[in-house]
Amino acid sequence: MNMFCKVDNEVFPHWNGVDFMRFWFLPNNQRFLTGENYLWAYKAAYLTYNKDKVIKIAKEEHIPALLLAGVAIAEVDGTPERLKGYGVLQFRQLLEFLLKKDNQWSNAVSVGAVAIQLRAVAETLGINPKNLSSLQQFQLATCLYNNEFNLRIVAQHLRQLIKYDYPDADTETLNDEQLILAGSRYNRGTSRDKQDIIDSIHAPKGHATRAWSSYGRRILEKKQTLEIILEVKK
Repeated sequence: MNMFCKVDNEVFPHWNGVDFMRFWFLPNNQRFLTGENYLWAYKAAYLTYNKDKVIKIAKEEHIPALLLAGVAIAEVDGTPERLKGYGVLQFRQLLEFLLKKDNQWSNAVSVGAVAIQLRAVAETLGINPKNLSSLQQFQLATCLYNNEFNLRIVAQHLRQLIKYDYPDADTETLNDEQLILAGSRYNRGTSRDKQDIIDSIHAPKGHATRAWSSYGRRILEKKQTLEIILEVKK
């Protein structure tokens, strides 16, 4: 029995090895949907398939649907999903066991269609990541294959990130700066000072510090497309 969620077999074509090869090894072709064209078609299909979940969960967790959708569409791709939870995780756990290390490496594994580190999942649930056993890590990874669980944990984590920088903010209604900060924190964590990220938003194009806020800025750049997919009414 999984202590974190009810495991089910959700019928959704999760990113797998075939998807990875079609994106990575074939040239860009809009007609045959290969290369970058396939990647973006998959991202759009994921968000279209899950738009009702995104809107519902964002409302229940009191964050903008745009923020959750932006993070989702940014994270869906990359390493085949099951390889991360049933390969990379176990490999790191084995290394930690052999080297008598704590679980820092294995907690850094990102799992789920909307990739999120196991460390962040544990913290979002109020669990000290250092106390996670190998079995608990595996159970969390299994839960993250379920889109409902995955999206809800991501939404809760995003709300916590908003509160980290803006304790008194209305998390449901964010201005552009707040949205960029939350998105950038999701990608880069909380180690960098808030003002550094704000300064990077306004830094000249080409400046090295622009990278600190690039993840959040891309969400705003895709705002119109995301709202079309979510069928947001003006």
